[in-house]
Amino acid sequence: MAAHLSLIAAGMSTWRRVLVVAALLLTLCGCTDPLAEENEALRKEIIEVHDQAMDKIGYMFVLETRLKKLTPGGELSRNRIDNSIKALQQANKEMFKWMNQYQTLFMADDISGDNAYRLQELDKIGAVSHMINEAIADAEHILAVD
Repeated sequence: MAAHLSLIAAGMSTWRRVLVVAALLLTLCGCTDPLAEENEALRKEIIEVHDQAMDKIGYMFVLETRLKKLTPGGELSRNRIDNSIKALQQANKEMFKWMNQYQTLFMADDISGDNAYRLQELDKIGAVSHMINEAIADAEHILAVD
């Protein structure tokens, strides 16, 4: 292999030889940075959690509209309905609050710092997703009882 590389590089200047050899070695090694792979995986997971939660925003509005039309009665109080509406509205606000503060670009000078940021953001969007799911479940329960 080394003999083949020297034949390829025979007509090139020294700095070009070094670049060609380095490029070939990196290509042959297939070496990747584990921190960069972790960063990309975190980014993808964040977007996946966000997208799944975001898909429910329209449905939350439908539930809110239906709850506002409910007439309290029996075990279903106005306060219970209003609390469910507030939970849907708060979950919606938290989603857009998170979206407004999330930074898609690198946030730190080194990738390990950026990975720490991504882990925090994954926790945050996970909490928002949980809030959305809980608000939806509560609203659906109220509407099923009615």
